Amino acid sequence: MKPAFALVPLLLAAGLAACSPAEDAPDPGAVPVEPTLETPVEPSFPSGPEAGAEAAAQPLDADPLALTAFTPATNEIYCSFFTIGDDGLRHERVFVTEIAGVQAPAHVGIEGEAVALTQVSKAEDASPQVWVYKNAERGLQIEMHVTETAKEFESKEYEGTATVTKPAARPVRAISGTCGV
Repeated sequence: MKPAFALVPLLLAAGLAACSPAEDAPDPGAVPVEPTLETPVEPSFPSGPEAGAEAAAQPLDADPLALTAFTPATNEIYCSFFTIGDDGLRHERVFVTEIAGVQAPAHVGIEGEAVALTQVSKAEDASPQVWVYKNAERGLQIEMHVTETAKEFESKEYEGTATVTKPAARPVRAISGTCGV
């Protein structure tokens, strides 16, 4: 007869298998559904000449230097802006700033990759506010025209537009986002 302690690993494995059973096999006749990472939020659509129907109708991949979705390399995000789709909902993340620093590092999605940016100017006393960021290595400049739409205890909601302005002007994108913790 084996000692009882030799059976412990077998009992442990059997217990773990019982607690986390394998997934059921999919139905062979079922149509697979792709999961999405989009979490729709219903902001009001930006108004004004900069955020007309043309801004919402521009395809993201029509221009190789247009703003595109990307995955930030950090979760230390202070500001996060998303495109607004034809349905009026937030869709793809196209711009973020990190928490660290007064002129915090920023990133924008260009050609599906995160491009690091430095802040050039941020006119917060204007309406709409004009935020300008650049990447000297790639000769890029991003200009955002945003209006504060809501203010919470530790965050602010914004709506407006964003575009690549250098090396040449690109399509304007309607955006919506939040800055804060």
